[in-house]
Amino acid sequence: MKLTMLAAVLTTSALVTASAALAGNSITFSPAAPTTTSGVSFTVSTGGGNRDFASVSVSCDNGYATVLTVEVPAKGTGTSQTIYPPAGNCVANLEKLMSITHSRVLATVSFTVT
Repeated sequence: MKLTMLAAVLTTSALVTASAALAGNSITFSPAAPTTTSGVSFTVSTGGGNRDFASVSVSCDNGYATVLTVEVPAKGTGTSQTIYPPAGNCVANLEKLMSITHSRVLATVSFTVT
């Protein structure tokens, strides 16, 4: 009985810790209605860690794709450079790069460039 309760407490603790690790990660875009001439930039917030940067991958249905590196202090906020994708529907992911070909998506935002 005590072992079962201990296992339940440890499992719950692990889930709460994992949720807390993801808390605080966010991504928004600006301006609210990006155009091909205004471009678009991203404001990202990170929930912690020891990195002083964040990665934003952008992909659009018209084939446009890029990855931006944003300077962000741990548990802080930073803004990317402005990019100018062609008109189309796009998705931007705040990612934690794990290795050259692997990353973990921390937050996502969709937008349309006109």
